[in-house]
Amino acid sequence: MPYHHINAAERQVIQRAREAGESFPAIGRMLGRSPSTISREWARNRGAQGYQSAEAQDLAEARACQPRHCRRYDRRPLREAVFGWLARDWSPAIISAKLPMRFPKDRAMRVSAETIYRWVYRDAAQGGQRFRHLWRSCPRRRPRSSRQPAHSRIPNRVDITDRPEVVADRSRVGDWEGDTVVSCKNRGGLATHVERATRFLVAGRIVNKQADTFAAVTKRLLGWVPNDLCHTLTLDNGTENAAHALIAEAKAMDIYFSHPHSPWQRGANEQVNGLIRRYFPKGTDFRKVTDEQIEDVVMKINKRPRKCLNYQSPYDVFAEALRGALGT
Repeated sequence: MPYHHINAAERQVIQRAREAGESFPAIGRMLGRSPSTISREWARNRGAQGYQSAEAQDLAEARACQPRHCRRYDRRPLREAVFGWLARDWSPAIISAKLPMRFPKDRAMRVSAETIYRWVYRDAAQGGQRFRHLWRSCPRRRPRSSRQPAHSRIPNRVDITDRPEVVADRSRVGDWEGDTVVSCKNRGGLATHVERATRFLVAGRIVNKQADTFAAVTKRLLGWVPNDLCHTLTLDNGTENAAHALIAEAKAMDIYFSHPHSPWQRGANEQVNGLIRRYFPKGTDFRKVTDEQIEDVVMKINKRPRKCLNYQSPYDVFAEALRGALGT
């Protein structure tokens, strides 16, 4: 069971209980804490007027803001080097490895990646913004015990092994694969969907990776496609796909999920995403890309002849299937 620091409400209980003459073991039983935890709290945060919960809370909060690694943090050249490189969006691991290369003879210019993370998160607790330079720009670290596998966070997930065999052989038009092309710092990006038989691409901007956002954009992207050309959709296990039921309801599609860490099971989509990256390399901020630029890239990819289509373009092959579905 993970340990949690004593909070303000518990400190009020400790104060009242001690004033009533309760022992540390008795207070521990009230709070579900060990007697040693209560005695340490009493000794550490007792002031001149005895143990006062409000004063104890202030002392605890002030102590939490003090760097525990003062010996290294107090070295100004080291601190300036670390935060200077962090401002360039270098990861703590890169910074830690770079220090011995830049300062090979100065043993004082060494710090581990974990210590850098602690500096950054402590800075964030005091209102600092250095955490925004981390790849996952979160102001605090989530406990590992709270992280569930992504596929376990997708309700009513249907595995790809239950997908009809007709999807695998690409003998019909209407089986799609979906994914996202993310922006820098994971701030939105593109939702991309590729039809497996024709390699036809539809793509649109997403302002974030929330499940409702991805579902809404997907419904818009596929809204004009006849239901006869929307049989299935295969997605990965990202949590942005958790609202897949909204897509299935709108288009009457069966939705399946690939195995974790198996991008080849959505090979058509992965290949097209690679083509998109030729125009929008990793690190692109899609907030600075216009809708016209996105549409232009999608059209270029759809008009690009493919060997697997006997050098026809996805645009032409899908257009033929579309005419058949519309009966024209």
